[in-house]
Amino acid sequence: MLFNSFDFGFFLVIVFAMYWIIGAKRRKAQNILLLVASYVFYGLWDWRFLGLIFMSSVVDYLAGRALRSTDNKNKRKLFLWSSILWNIGVLFTFKYFNFFLDNFRSLFGIEATEGYYFWNVVIPVGLSFYTFQTMSYTIDVYRKKIQPTHNFLEFMCFVSFFPQLVAGPIERARDLLPQFENKRSFDYQSAKEGLRQILWGLFKKILVADKLGIAVTMVFNEPESYGAITLVYASLLFFFQIYCDFSGYTDIAIGTAKLFGFKLNRNFRIPYLSISIAEFWMRWHITLTKWFTDYVYFPILRSRKKITPTLRVFAVIVTMVLVGLWHGANWTFVMFGLVNGIILVVERIPFFKNGEVLQKKLYKIPRILSFLYFFAIAALMSMFFRSHDISQSFLILKKWFTLEIDPQISSLIGIKLMYLVILVVAELLTQKKDFPLQQLEIKIPKPARWAIYYILIFLIVRYAEPKEAFIYFQF
Repeated sequence: MLFNSFDFGFFLVIVFAMYWIIGAKRRKAQNILLLVASYVFYGLWDWRFLGLIFMSSVVDYLAGRALRSTDNKNKRKLFLWSSILWNIGVLFTFKYFNFFLDNFRSLFGIEATEGYYFWNVVIPVGLSFYTFQTMSYTIDVYRKKIQPTHNFLEFMCFVSFFPQLVAGPIERARDLLPQFENKRSFDYQSAKEGLRQILWGLFKKILVADKLGIAVTMVFNEPESYGAITLVYASLLFFFQIYCDFSGYTDIAIGTAKLFGFKLNRNFRIPYLSISIAEFWMRWHITLTKWFTDYVYFPILRSRKKITPTLRVFAVIVTMVLVGLWHGANWTFVMFGLVNGIILVVERIPFFKNGEVLQKKLYKIPRILSFLYFFAIAALMSMFFRSHDISQSFLILKKWFTLEIDPQISSLIGIKLMYLVILVVAELLTQKKDFPLQQLEIKIPKPARWAIYYILIFLIVRYAEPKEAFIYFQF
């Protein structure tokens, strides 16, 4: 069930009405409804994978309880690694098995025979998101940063909460789980804000991301037919496409959660305003960046008594390669992570006698040059991310250096960019807000405000077909 579908609209209205009819005094009944709604929501994708979510909930719930029951270091490590191996095992089995099998076969020259792929299944939607969410719970319990929950119903709700189940934000137990444990009362102002954020998310997805996707798909399906300038331009269009697609989903998720009295973490802070890759990862998919920082980068640094520059470089590269691999079983994602890692290392090299790093120098040069630097890197990242395979990415990279200009670029410029311009202007004017429509109630008279709402609704309904799945659903 896609967020940008009428089916989800009907589903949301029904669940919302039932939820508040039950009322805040019957919190357990509300949680049962949310759990059932979440399983129905996910089951409509593929009911066979409901068992996987349930088992992940059981394993990590029991691991948390077991960790609470003992102070024995060896037993605690056993319980922790049982949880980690389960979650990593599920990810490997469903997402990476054939990728590693293919590369093993290629490395040793083994030819594939009929029936070679004895494990060929669809990747469960949102697998990487909810496994990371449950795994962080067990790790935090092991580190004694949180207390394990005794309520299995509330824990299952935390794992499967439908607004953020399939594409985040990746919530920590310390933030989301207490919200299932506490009373939730209807807040009219919060509900209004949630509806506005849903509307803004739909605008970003349907009127910006999907329209840019037309041009991006056209170029990346036949990159050999286009020149260097067109390929660079298409890569930059994809940067904005995936931003509007993913942040649009996140806005809908956060807005939907507000309707039920929940608060989810912000996941984007206008990433195209970055002037370095380091700043970009503080603005883009923030919950994933924090997850890898807390559970991969820092543990690598703590694995040695002395933190050396070499260890920092190693930690950055390993972390970013894993970030790339998290996105999918393809060498293009590995290259995406590796390129990001190398650039992050370069931005931190002390080039100057006073010990300052390149990243700090970027703030002191003319801002237009900093933006040019960032967008050049963004085009490179986007190219690797969007390419079908590694050979196509190297073909595009080779064509970039020809500096060839072809007439096709004029047709791409004609692809509807008006909505992208509206989005950028709106976000720049409301940088201090979580989303632009949040500002309307303060700055614009009611008649004008409602006129904007109705225009957006009309345009969204007008261009709601064909429905395009959110890009990050595949991860």
